[in-house]
Amino acid sequence: MEAQSTQPTRLNAMQQYMLRLFERELPPQREAEIKELLSNYFAQLVDEEMDSIINQRGITPELLEEAAKVHRRTPYVLKR
Repeated sequence: MEAQSTQPTRLNAMQQYMLRLFERELPPQREAEIKELLSNYFAQLVDEEMDSIINQRGITPELLEEAAKVHRRTPYVLKR
């Protein structure tokens, strides 16, 4: 059985745009700033999605606190 590749075969439009935008060398400080901007952008998307899920499911801080206290691990049984 041959494994299917999950790697895209072509760059999408955004990837091509980013390559053109950054085709010249940048100082390390600028690279770090851009990486931080992108990280913050994607973190914001995650936060927004989590807020949406929390609102849709009616999750309250009290429910989160209660769930944090529940022990749900399977008990360990020593086999001899």
